[in-house]
Amino acid sequence: MASSQNTGGYMKPVARKGDLHSCPIPGHGTTEIVTGSPSHVEGQSVARVGDKTGCGATIIEGSSHSHHDGRPTAYLGCKTDHGGEIITALSSANVEP
Repeated sequence: MASSQNTGGYMKPVARKGDLHSCPIPGHGTTEIVTGSPSHVEGQSVARVGDKTGCGATIIEGSSHSHHDGRPTAYLGCKTDHGGEIITALSSANVEP
């Protein structure tokens, strides 16, 4: 579950279904995260390692300190297998990377 307590490192905003991913592959551009956890934060599914974006990219980076449904929680700046990254996220819920 996402944590809002600082445990020594700096915190990053939690990414959710509907947040944006910037893909460097020509023709892909900026797309939404389209899959997420059954767990919700402020009405949206939490994004995790293994979830997909609209261009077909898979999130490959997540928090080593926070998990949703057994998978690391994605956050602002996490990378995808297309070489892109998550560029928007929820600012009121944070995780330690």
